[in-house]
Amino acid sequence: MNYRHSFHAGNSADVVKHCLLIALVRALQQKPGALTLIDTHAGCGLYDLNADQAQRTGEAAQGVVRAFADAHPLLNDYRDAVKAVNTGDEPDLYPGSPRVLAQLLRPQDLLILNEKHPEDAKALRYAMRGTSAAVHERDAYELWLALLPTRTPRGVVVVDPPYEQTDERDRITATLAAAQRKWAHGVTVIWYPLKDRAAHERWKQKLRRLGIAKFMSVEHWLYDADQPGIYNGAGLFIINPPYAFTQALPPLLEALRAALAPEGHRGDITAEWLSD
Repeated sequence: MNYRHSFHAGNSADVVKHCLLIALVRALQQKPGALTLIDTHAGCGLYDLNADQAQRTGEAAQGVVRAFADAHPLLNDYRDAVKAVNTGDEPDLYPGSPRVLAQLLRPQDLLILNEKHPEDAKALRYAMRGTSAAVHERDAYELWLALLPTRTPRGVVVVDPPYEQTDERDRITATLAAAQRKWAHGVTVIWYPLKDRAAHERWKQKLRRLGIAKFMSVEHWLYDADQPGIYNGAGLFIINPPYAFTQALPPLLEALRAALAPEGHRGDITAEWLSD
């Protein structure tokens, strides 16, 4: 699956991902200790929703536009993050995870971004000017392991690949296993698209066999029945989510399901533990 983000910025997957990232980091920040936030596949950092690539798919209309039209207070933090990069009432620009994470930084926190593609890395540096973020241009999986354990006692690694390579899931699985040996207590967030349910279940079984003690899967299926051969939704694997996050998760997930349900569909968004 090819998931070039400039075509999909602000879609339903972004809404869910960024709502949960904000909630996760805020839960961790209930303790004063410093956090290191690492984004291994950072992308361009900021996206123009009126550009040709975004307009070609029109996916923002089913994502951020719906979230802005919904008045649920649990989506306020997400809407505020998007409003922070816009000047008008309607979103013309969309913040990628780097800009969302930068807004959450406290003085003691660190933000490390990585983007391998030279053109996107150049755009990322421009998008992050004025922030304290460090930007790297390395292989994502090499960087993931090289920066562990983090310089601060606590940290979050966000892994958000485009799934352009056929071995992407295998590389994630192998790197996660190695990362757990170096940094078993750290928080890791892995984004994934949902297209083929059977293939996804096989991957989850491989991940279960890693034996990670606190391993959560959040899945957002857009349609009431799978649509063959197309994008059906997206999810997040979250390793070592903090208690405050998991306790607050059910009402947030329901708010997201209701806001993002396509016309004629209820949709489904669930959280389950992959660990026994």
